Amino acid sequence: MTAAILCGITCWLFFGNIESFQFSFLNLNLTTLKPTITVLSQLCFYLYALIMFVGTSVQKIKWQFLIIFIPLWTFFVYAPLANLIWSSNGFLYRLGALDFSGGLVVHLTAGLTSLILSFFMRNTKPPLPRDSPLLNYVATLFILTGWLGFNLAPAGAFQNHGPLIVINTLTAAIGAVVGWTSGSRLGLSLDSSTLYNGIICGLVTSTALVAYVSTPSMLIVTLISGLICHYVTDLLADSTYFYDPVDSFGINGIGGLVGTLGLILFATPTVNKAGATGLLSGGLKFAEVEGLTLIVTILITLLGTLVCLGLIKIIKILILSRRKEAAF
Repeated sequence: MTAAILCGITCWLFFGNIESFQFSFLNLNLTTLKPTITVLSQLCFYLYALIMFVGTSVQKIKWQFLIIFIPLWTFFVYAPLANLIWSSNGFLYRLGALDFSGGLVVHLTAGLTSLILSFFMRNTKPPLPRDSPLLNYVATLFILTGWLGFNLAPAGAFQNHGPLIVINTLTAAIGAVVGWTSGSRLGLSLDSSTLYNGIICGLVTSTALVAYVSTPSMLIVTLISGLICHYVTDLLADSTYFYDPVDSFGINGIGGLVGTLGLILFATPTVNKAGATGLLSGGLKFAEVEGLTLIVTILITLLGTLVCLGLIKIIKILILSRRKEAAF
């Protein structure tokens, strides 16, 4: 994991941020704080996505795979989507696409990448260490606290909406815990992981819409997300076709998807004039743009990840052929 993080930081600073936002950290004006915070915030978003799909496969791959896959994935998947959706020059951004703190760019990409990796690495399931309730509670506290910064980081020009973002973030955690727990009561025992997974599910779901919907709308979306994410994670846990020990697809992928669909339905300019008008308020145009953005995100992630794996396979074949030639 350390090798993956170091590789990711290097990739982002040297070409990821340039490809995404046409800005190099080498040109940072260190006398002002805002550009530095922007670069570091985007680095945090990127590293979250990276850590989630690495967590899916870290037990079954070597660091050599990661130092090839991560630069390729950054180049073919993450940076293009960050440019399209978040950059002021991005095509989807100019159409009016919204993704406040990464429901699409960060979480859906990480979840779909994890799904592909979990499929290709499904043959054996190494035993996982038992959960520690104390560590789960401590981790939950740190994650919940840190996520407030995660969701507040992109506030930028509309910082007056900070209270809305904080309230919606906490509401999202509560709503998803209730939804996740409701799913657990259908036959599974409750434990600390139920609370932990429910909170993470809510936080992930909130990222796409946290600054663009009312608090009651956020509660509805995350209640539904908790139920759906719980069902999907259970489904994948019993599957022989996928192995995802960190539930990255079930929580990040599905949470990002449900959050984006919630944004399409419930977005309203009454809570944020920089937002949009969702379907329930008669905003058909925004629904079309956001639906297109969702489809583009899914296609680029799936195709880009498969291209990365294909290139790695070609590189491996070339290396093996060179070794065979050297042996003669």
